[in-house]
Amino acid sequence: RQIQNTHTGLDLSVPEYQEIRGKMMSGHVEYHIVVVTRLAAFKSAKHKPEDVVQFMVSKKYSEIEELYQRLTARYPQVSLPLLPRKVLFVGESDISERRAMFNDIMKFISKDEDLATSPELLEFLGTKSSSAIDFKGKNVPDDKEKEDEENEALDFFKEEKTPDLISQFLSVENVKKGEEKEEGDEEEEEILDPLGIIRY
Repeated sequence: RQIQNTHTGLDLSVPEYQEIRGKMMSGHVEYHIVVVTRLAAFKSAKHKPEDVVQFMVSKKYSEIEELYQRLTARYPQVSLPLLPRKVLFVGESDISERRAMFNDIMKFISKDEDLATSPELLEFLGTKSSSAIDFKGKNVPDDKEKEDEENEALDFFKEEKTPDLISQFLSVENVKKGEEKEEGDEEEEEILDPLGIIRY
């Protein structure tokens, strides 16, 4: 896919949402944000500078609202499109109206050079994988794996996406935790290597 915002190297859109039903009467709505980018922050070492990566993150209203507040606080000179109002009970029409408004906000952010490369936005787009990967080395929960399998058929960029964000977060983790994580990786690799060849 071609990048439309060539000056920022980032396209964002919110093409759809999904209602997540909880127990009893609870539940929430997740808005699917599609990211198409050639920004280095989202790539792994194996990508070429001109490579374009595409992935999707799901965010709740409150998470998008938090990003919105952080961006308006840090960049007061930028007038972002209006955030949909908070209402106690949302119906189908409210949700689709919100999706359209979030879509406008994301498109606006991806056109603005300051916003498109802001640490707030990069963190917002990357948080999904930090929760999916547990840095203590525990496995991802089953329902997450199932969801990944279902998405795999739909998302042929999946294989590119995962290492990008993982490597991005591992580098942050390594800075925080010294070199603990890398040692852990090496040990795991030794155990997992079926041929008994230890790679360093």
